[in-house]
Amino acid sequence: MRTVAFLSRFALICNFLFVFCLVVQYTHDFIHSDSVSGIIITLGWVLAPFINLAVCILYLVRFLARKPLGARPWLALLNFLFLLVQVFKHFILAS
Repeated sequence: MRTVAFLSRFALICNFLFVFCLVVQYTHDFIHSDSVSGIIITLGWVLAPFINLAVCILYLVRFLARKPLGARPWLALLNFLFLLVQVFKHFILAS
């Protein structure tokens, strides 16, 4: 259960960095450090959809097995909503 809670929190951090990447994309790049910018882009833009998808699949497996989620319900819901936004952004708006 601790692993699910850790992955849920890590996915939430990546999701917030995804939103930060969207803000930077539609405004100007106000991050002056290249290393910080690279970490934010890697965690937010590249890694967030994959981590979030894995966590949501883990939620689904635990839900279907009738086990406790291992994370707070609001956190699971928020991660699922972020997954919908990421799928919309990467697959629907990209074409």
